[in-house]
Amino acid sequence: MLKKILHFILIVLLSSIIYHLSSKISYAADYKSDYQAEYFLTENNGALDTKVQLSIRITNLRSDIYVSRFAISFPKSFVIKNLKAFDDNGEITPGITVDDVKTKIDLEFSKAHTGKESVNTFNLQFNQEGLFEVNGNVWEVILPTIENPPSSLTSDGQAKNSYKIIVNLPLSTDKKISIAKPKPTLISNNQIIWENPSTKTVYAVFGDSQIYNLNLSYHLKNTGLLPVYTDVAFPPDRLNQKIIVSSINPKPALTYTDEDGNFLGRYLMKPKETVSVAFLGSAEIIAKPREEVLSAMRSSFSNQSKYLLTEQKYWQSPQVSLKDVSTSGIYQYVVNTLQYDYKRVNSKSEKRLGAIGAVQQPNKAVCVEFTDLFIALARENGIYSREVEGYGFSKDPQLRPLSLITDILHSWPEYYDTGKELWIELDPTWENTSGIDYFNSFDLNHIAFVVHGRRSDYPLPAGMYKIEDSRDVAVVATKEKPVERKQATIIADSIPSQINDNKPVKAKITLVNSGNIFLWNLPVEISSEALIISNNRITIGVLAPYEKKDIDLIVSSRQKNKKINTSIEILVAGRKEFSEPIVVIPFVYGLTLKISGVVGLVAFLILLVKLYRIFRTHER
Repeated sequence: MLKKILHFILIVLLSSIIYHLSSKISYAADYKSDYQAEYFLTENNGALDTKVQLSIRITNLRSDIYVSRFAISFPKSFVIKNLKAFDDNGEITPGITVDDVKTKIDLEFSKAHTGKESVNTFNLQFNQEGLFEVNGNVWEVILPTIENPPSSLTSDGQAKNSYKIIVNLPLSTDKKISIAKPKPTLISNNQIIWENPSTKTVYAVFGDSQIYNLNLSYHLKNTGLLPVYTDVAFPPDRLNQKIIVSSINPKPALTYTDEDGNFLGRYLMKPKETVSVAFLGSAEIIAKPREEVLSAMRSSFSNQSKYLLTEQKYWQSPQVSLKDVSTSGIYQYVVNTLQYDYKRVNSKSEKRLGAIGAVQQPNKAVCVEFTDLFIALARENGIYSREVEGYGFSKDPQLRPLSLITDILHSWPEYYDTGKELWIELDPTWENTSGIDYFNSFDLNHIAFVVHGRRSDYPLPAGMYKIEDSRDVAVVATKEKPVERKQATIIADSIPSQINDNKPVKAKITLVNSGNIFLWNLPVEISSEALIISNNRITIGVLAPYEKKDIDLIVSSRQKNKKINTSIEILVAGRKEFSEPIVVIPFVYGLTLKISGVVGLVAFLILLVKLYRIFRTHER
């Protein structure tokens, strides 16, 4: 009898197990653990206060042992206040230990329940700061989860552990969840529930769009002895990105969009001239694709597809053998193969390795290597892909690291889904470092500065136009929606005030985007009751701010041999932007006038000759 008691005591001592709330957890075969983390949000002067109720329910699966103590750890960055702990018998006093990495909370049952199927419960209540971030126009959160191995089953085939996350939004808010990774199990009014998430973290964004104020500088210098043209790349309009230009100073000689959709401004540089260009504007990043951009984007893909499978300087084949050559297979290979090198982040001397270098040095990767490797493998396997380079808005550089240059830029790939006819953005870098799924959905933190499709290294993004070391990129999230001006101006100096009814006339009009946003699928209608006009109905796919596009016309009269007073009207997007009178002169009438003019001139000359002779006669 004494031996049995000692054995039981020994088992109890050995079975005082410490659990840790983190991305991974080891489960003892003798217990079933159920977790529920419930978050209650309240708005307080523009910030979000979060009250957390954490419940841990431990079920004994054996009659001879039980859990007497429990410990839970949070990252040190999780600031916890007003902590209270309870077990089934009431409030208990937790032990709290803080080190450089984590905050550890030790809990001990005041009187543990014993026996098979007996249940012991811990409840923690606390306030947590900075968990739900107010990021400009949206709320953003990254929640830790507990990995729930499918193999962890009881003898009757039931899961040994479960984990439920519940988020309760303030009843007064109009914020709705727009991005969730993984997808919630249930959304009911202001409550969102995830049951047994299999990812390392739960990521959610509340709000449909995010607005960023952009202050970008471009430093240009012509070191030569001859004038040169220099193009700079301003942030482009895209499927999920809307650009509002406040000012570009000095204004470029012209602006245009290239075949990859980049927004370029051209400057004429005098010999030895130095110019600093300041771009002020806003970028609105939108959760859903913009309908007004879709048709133009799909139309331009037919030309882009001619070069989106070719090798480039940094996208040469790394000659690796893949088991899964699908888009998801290539993405997971990149995420799992490369390791982010935080030491390279602030290094100015490190060179871009490219896809081949990334495979040769997988532990030396930063965002460009993740991107280059994905694009090289994707193109090699027939998947249209390209690089987006810009700014990754990140408040946690450990979870969301950036690049290795002075101005904090980020790089990520996108591929063209031929079934959906959509460009799909991915971020293997941030999934590698954060555990957040960046394959099945994206976020509102990526601001594109340039797109690299035809070439892997051109055009340069903002932050890369430098003469000396300077801070040239400033991005700030804001709640203020910028004022948009949608405006087009018509220049029609070459349209004549009169035409001949027997001869078509060539003319030209120039359409100028005089507003501060991109104009997409812009219908232009040129009409006149008495005239036939070629190119009288056209649609311009995209017109960038300050951009000009010429439309060549041929104008002729509908009627013959009749003088007509008419007019030409030009409508842009259904709005009248130009109206001028024009007179149609019959050919015969015009010919008569010409003959009359000639006859009159001849008569005048004859008269002059006669007067001259009379004058000479009188002189004699």
